[in-house]
Amino acid sequence: MTDKRYQVFISATYTDLREERGVLLQTLPSLGCLPTTLEAHTQSLSTMVNIRRRIDDSDYYILLLGSRYGSLMPSGVSYTHMEYVYAATKQKPILILMHEAPETRANDLQEQNVEGKLKFGDFRKLLLRERENIVYWRDSRDLAHVLHNAVPNFIRKYPATGWVRIGSTSSLGQLEKECENLRKRVQELEQEREKWLASTAVSTENLSKGEELFEVQYRCKAYAGGNCQDVYVKTRLSWNELLVSFGPHLLQAQTEDFMAAKINERLQKNALTEVQADYPKTHAVVEVQITPMCFSTIKMQFRTLGFISKVVKDNDQRLWWQLSALGERNLANVMSVRRSSSRPVV
Repeated sequence: MTDKRYQVFISATYTDLREERGVLLQTLPSLGCLPTTLEAHTQSLSTMVNIRRRIDDSDYYILLLGSRYGSLMPSGVSYTHMEYVYAATKQKPILILMHEAPETRANDLQEQNVEGKLKFGDFRKLLLRERENIVYWRDSRDLAHVLHNAVPNFIRKYPATGWVRIGSTSSLGQLEKECENLRKRVQELEQEREKWLASTAVSTENLSKGEELFEVQYRCKAYAGGNCQDVYVKTRLSWNELLVSFGPHLLQAQTEDFMAAKINERLQKNALTEVQADYPKTHAVVEVQITPMCFSTIKMQFRTLGFISKVVKDNDQRLWWQLSALGERNLANVMSVRRSSSRPVV
């Protein structure tokens, strides 16, 4: 029996397929597969990055489709649909596990509004039109039987590189040494790149900075009259205000999500007033989050100005940032308390 294992990304809606997801997670290892998935989609800037990395690292992609379209991204497309599109663009072998009669499932497992039902129907038709590797299931017990038949045939039909347990090879020590050398080399190259970026003379004369204003877009949940809705808001903050929001916390390296969270805290301060300008009956605002595109622009601006630099950490794929010496000087200049001109000098 071969020691090769295949990494499989499982894409599925969450609340309506809890039991069925469990069947996949329990059954696939016995078929030589290493299942990976996101347990639930969160509104985080890193969600898309994590999804794409996991799909990139996987040999196969399995889409488990029940009777829901799934939670929506800001664009109106579900995360499940987006995962499928990304896997297709990466030309991953795709196996569809489709419920044979979704309309017969319990009502609480169905989409609860007309728009959701329409989107689910359109997505199901799209899969039937585009994919040939589709197998059907009725319930969780039937799904386990389907997996035992379909997965081995699918793997034989689409051979993949797979993964081999290092301990099963005779060159364990050599492989570990090579991996360590590669990790060190990657870290050295990242550090060299950051030094080059810091030393390269980039003209900042025409860059917006300091007290100049930048339009920041964020989304939040607004409560009014017992109802809650997602709203998008635009505000204007100076670059100095943005720097002060996260700068004091980046004297030591912090993750990119942490940096975004500090900007969100600054946006939260005026969010209720800003939302009330368009929705006067709003009485509470929660889950304030800067849009990914806007955050990327802010991050790139401060990096181009030379205020922040990327930090590489061993065995950590997250993005880390820290204030540069120039960034610290500018932060100190902005936050320093000025002496009053009327106060006598002692």
